[in-house]
Amino acid sequence: MKWDPSHAFAMLLVSQLALHLVYPLVRQIPIAHLLGIFLIVALYGGIRVTVRKPLKLWLSVILGLCFVGFYWAAILTGVRVFYLLGSLFGAVFFGFIAAMMMNYIFFYRSKVNVYLIYGAISIYLLIGSVFTQIYITLALAFPGAFNGVDAGVGYDQLSSSLSYYSFVTLTTLGYGDITPQLHYARVLAYVEAVFGQLYLTILVARLVGTYIAQSQRDSS
Repeated sequence: MKWDPSHAFAMLLVSQLALHLVYPLVRQIPIAHLLGIFLIVALYGGIRVTVRKPLKLWLSVILGLCFVGFYWAAILTGVRVFYLLGSLFGAVFFGFIAAMMMNYIFFYRSKVNVYLIYGAISIYLLIGSVFTQIYITLALAFPGAFNGVDAGVGYDQLSSSLSYYSFVTLTTLGYGDITPQLHYARVLAYVEAVFGQLYLTILVARLVGTYIAQSQRDSS
């Protein structure tokens, strides 16, 4: 398969928007295992950006299949530990894709185009995805890790609540309806907030500034 960065980055952005924007809007629709369908879309979007390197492609496929596979195993068997393992592999999968994207966009490419901007936005959403999966893992492993979240509810509800919490933290909105109680959850919360702001103010601002400067040079 020939690797097309424009299509790969666009697909990754669409898959992340579907998971974090479309799914919360339609999650009340009575369709069985709706979250699993959106996870598969996110899986496909992530794997598309690794096609250029066979080794990384296979690693992303293995991580992604473990992520989605454990989710569906939990659905079929009702074994809660599969949800925990799925979330753990989900954090590693999204983190691996984000790291690859950051390396390509910020340290490998010399010319900036609009598709790299798409990729940079995708990385920001992937950061939120990574911390969402970590928070889910903590909530499942340590009930009571978060105030305002009942770890005993269904996985879909837990995932939705902690995805909301993750992006509220990433953007430093901090509404306070969900708060970390466990020490490690508190540490992760400020790490996510600081990392999210540094990413936007340093890396994305630099990328957009370079793109604008290139556009002005090309038009002159």
